[in-house]
Amino acid sequence: MRCFEDIKQKLKEGIELPQGRLGLISVSRGRFAEEQNYEIGLNGKRLLFAKAFYGRRPYYKEWIELFHIEEEFFGSPAEDVLLSLISQCYRRVFVEYYNDFQTHKELKAGLPPEETRLGRKLKGLGYTFFRDWYYPEGWMEGGYKLQAERS
Repeated sequence: MRCFEDIKQKLKEGIELPQGRLGLISVSRGRFAEEQNYEIGLNGKRLLFAKAFYGRRPYYKEWIELFHIEEEFFGSPAEDVLLSLISQCYRRVFVEYYNDFQTHKELKAGLPPEETRLGRKLKGLGYTFFRDWYYPEGWMEGGYKLQAERS
């Protein structure tokens, strides 16, 4: 749990980037005691939401999902910094990509998820298993997303 708190603290303090200050706008409770919702912004303007599940050992492992991501996030220093922070704690990550036009185009063209722009970035952070959730089940899982995991 310490690693998760470190990420939250860094975002509360804010991280200076060339395009401004990346930081935490708000935190709210999730559906379960082990889940929290984050609103992350750039210069105080919402950039994305994150749903973090801290795990329930021994049954469920931790994961994080990034969603409702603004287009300017993709390919930016904010994306690099946030994904790097996340990769330090989370072995399973989901990133919604419908506003990442390059990744979306590459997946539609038949490129394997790990060979797309976003997939290569996650692979460089140590993730080895990839799945394209182009048709989320149950209508509550959100939009198109790339799942990445490492052992």
